[in-house]
Amino acid sequence: MNLKFRKPAFITLGLIALLSATWLDYYLPEHTIATITGVEVKRTDKDGPISKNNPADGPTTDVYYIYTERPGEKIRVFRNEDTGWGFPFYFKFDAADVQAKAKSMEFEKKLAIITSYGWRVNMFSMFPNVTKIKTTTDASASTWSFFRWFWFGIWALVMGKSALGLWRYFERVEDEI
Repeated sequence: MNLKFRKPAFITLGLIALLSATWLDYYLPEHTIATITGVEVKRTDKDGPISKNNPADGPTTDVYYIYTERPGEKIRVFRNEDTGWGFPFYFKFDAADVQAKAKSMEFEKKLAIITSYGWRVNMFSMFPNVTKIKTTTDASASTWSFFRWFWFGIWALVMGKSALGLWRYFERVEDEI
């Protein structure tokens, strides 16, 4: 009876692993080394940036944008918004200060290590959110993040333990039959 659930159980575990890995990849910080080429502030509402085609129809807020370029690559755009007390729990309250630092680095043409979370999805106008900017002089500096890979390691241990436990459960059920 329980053996007919073996395949669906592993498929469900695989889907949980895929969704949780995607969630972690989106929310855990990553580092990018780039030159800041410009900054901008846009007034937005729930529908996106306010323009002639999208008039304000509710509460509005300012969203800061940081434009960067990596040698030999396309320009990459980041947004710079406070996370406040809400999710994700970065407790970022200094978006204006980060924007001022980015503006000063724009004129100096210095390399920056940009810490951010999120993805750039052109179709949905999604941008990664900057949490921190630091100057660097080394274009080949490490972008490895202990925090990111620590949580991916914990995730791998939990998923491996779950798969092993599921495997052992079905082996035990099979032996009882």
